[in-house]
Amino acid sequence: MRLPIYSHDAPDNLPDDGNRGLWYNRFFNRYDTDWKVSDTGKADWVKDNAKLTGNRDQLEQMSLRHLALITALGGRGAVFSVDWNFATGLGLAHPVENGLAWHHTLGVPYLAGSGVKGLVRAWIEVWDESLDDEIKDQLLNRWFGNQDQSGAFIFFDALPIAPVNLSADIMTPHMGKWYEKGGEIQNWQSEPEHIPADWHAPVPVPFLIAKKPKLLFGIAPRHSEYAAELNSVFDALKSALEWLGAGAKTAVGYGVMQEDLTAENRLHEAMVAIEQRRCAEIDAAQKESARQAALKTMTPIEREIAELLNARKDKSQTDITYLIGLVKNDRWYREDKLLAAQYLEREMKIQKGQWKPDSKAKKPERDREYQNTLLVMQWLG
Repeated sequence: MRLPIYSHDAPDNLPDDGNRGLWYNRFFNRYDTDWKVSDTGKADWVKDNAKLTGNRDQLEQMSLRHLALITALGGRGAVFSVDWNFATGLGLAHPVENGLAWHHTLGVPYLAGSGVKGLVRAWIEVWDESLDDEIKDQLLNRWFGNQDQSGAFIFFDALPIAPVNLSADIMTPHMGKWYEKGGEIQNWQSEPEHIPADWHAPVPVPFLIAKKPKLLFGIAPRHSEYAAELNSVFDALKSALEWLGAGAKTAVGYGVMQEDLTAENRLHEAMVAIEQRRCAEIDAAQKESARQAALKTMTPIEREIAELLNARKDKSQTDITYLIGLVKNDRWYREDKLLAAQYLEREMKIQKGQWKPDSKAKKPERDREYQNTLLVMQWLG
């Protein structure tokens, strides 16, 4: 066995915030001097990696982006919680004899979209007894496609929405040399070690599993004409996860999942909140762009007044009251003061009830609009 490409300069332990999937698959360091891996080395490697894995912030952000994409395509996303254990990719090559399907960038176990699609297809094709053969054939061709056409639905990768708790498990096959030499048996009576039987000594094989992860599944129609069937496809997915399970070792109860409405609603609410903030930011940017464009068409005094109004702290104060206060406090002199007064006159005449040269009040000195008008008229000369 050759030395792995990373072993020369590899660290002894996974660095902080490292990608555990990359570490587990590429930095295995339990070889002895003869390039052999002992059973203890395999078990120790699995135990050393049986930890909480995944960056919470990255997983949350990825889940929200994933759900936003699914929703934007007219699809549906749902969170499913594993009842017990979950294993995927055990058939992948690895020095400990059982691999694990790791997400390349997130460093957590996941279920590929092809696996989700295969699971739903298996439910329709084999297990759903409510469908007759003709309807099954129609659904299989339409939903999943064939050699002549693509399927009507897109099946997304199922991704964990939070860090995953990994644990060490063990399988004990006792098939002797059946898997190695079973096809070469000449005389079974003289070759008992090649026959699968329970008298063989079990061989412990360690492997990694995920304990009760929560996964975001997503399905979207490839074209809008298939949107009406989306709920039916999702019902099939839900039934398959509840009765068959996903991933490896489903025969012993691994991978059985139930829809987690609490986690699902929380994820949808977070996505809606992000979308609302994004829309608010876009709206604010558009308003600012329009304001900047308007400033370019204004006179210098109009531009200065617009900037002052936009920057004022007390937004509850009316524009006219605020500007009159500025003129009173000698913000402008001579020509600029006259221009500011002319601006006030125009604005007060536009706004109903603000320009009031005469007052019918019993106490005119308390008539604010009248007093404001007198001030502006005074400044106008």
